[in-house]
Amino acid sequence: MKKTKYKTNRILILVAFLLFLIIGIYPMLHPSKGDNDTLSNIGYSKEEIQAINSLHKDNIAYIENNEYISNLIDIIKNSAFKEKNLKKYIELNSLTNLELDNVIYIVNMNYEIKDTYTNEIVAIMKEEYFIEENIDRYINYMNSIQSEYENTTDLAKAVVTNVNSGIDVEFYESVEDTDISKGTLMLVNKYHKLSPDYVPSNLVTVEAKYGRTLQMDKTAYEAFKRMWQDATKEGLSINVRSPYRSYATQKSLYERYASVDGYDEADTYSARAGYSEHQTGLAVDVVARDDDLGNFENTKEFEWMKENAHKYGFILRYPKGKEYLTGYMYESWHYRYVGVDVATDIYNKGITFEEYYAYYIEQK
Repeated sequence: MKKTKYKTNRILILVAFLLFLIIGIYPMLHPSKGDNDTLSNIGYSKEEIQAINSLHKDNIAYIENNEYISNLIDIIKNSAFKEKNLKKYIELNSLTNLELDNVIYIVNMNYEIKDTYTNEIVAIMKEEYFIEENIDRYINYMNSIQSEYENTTDLAKAVVTNVNSGIDVEFYESVEDTDISKGTLMLVNKYHKLSPDYVPSNLVTVEAKYGRTLQMDKTAYEAFKRMWQDATKEGLSINVRSPYRSYATQKSLYERYASVDGYDEADTYSARAGYSEHQTGLAVDVVARDDDLGNFENTKEFEWMKENAHKYGFILRYPKGKEYLTGYMYESWHYRYVGVDVATDIYNKGITFEEYYAYYIEQK
């Protein structure tokens, strides 16, 4: 008898447990529907009500307690819609005149909800090389150049590229000391300078068969020798013309150019002392055999370098069409060592070292 009673109690407990599970889980699997009359009175159509009733009960209640949202169904049916973000979508949508995709993008990216967003600003935020801490600079610069662009996409790309490269301010303004701790990835340009007493710690002398017997950073030199040897196997001759230059040498060179062409003109093709990559020992001007620098672009050696320099860690530092970013005229002969991985990345992306440094080195 006791055994039967015990068995009955176990069955009752099991039934009670199953009922508890059903009561607890069913609402989650089948959320309660909204009050169709309430939703209808607010102004929602049958199609909109059907979409609303697919939501969680908390979101349905939120909608029932607010005024009619004209594009609510578009929000719900957007391919990037996340139900957990519904209230934020509605909030930002009410504060701005953003396109719906931009509303959803801002919220999904967890950016702060602001009433100052415009579609142009969001286009900037969607750019591949967007840096969040630069947002105020992006906006200020965008306002200064917006009239030059009819296409929002082109405007956004120009803003991010130019600000990341620093050219939202004049060359030689807002200058910082070069972060030499970056080693072979240090940036030296018209916004980043080296001290007069900076001398690379690992300079070595170039052997005569590779070009002029001047000095060069050892790591860059070893990479150059490998490149030279492979080019030689193909009947090419790529020789060192001008590698490391001291602060004093660069100062003398720049002043000599300026005395002939004036300082403004000299600034387009020669670096001021402290602002020259040659002082790092990582930059090298090359020639074909013993030709002139200016003729390098017209040689088979240049064609080979265009396709192969990155494989040895070198980049064409001042490319054609990017003069406004680098601050210097196109120089087919000037190469900078940054290591194989970075050089290959820059080559594949088709960007300048300024752009790469801002996004991939300085930030990360």
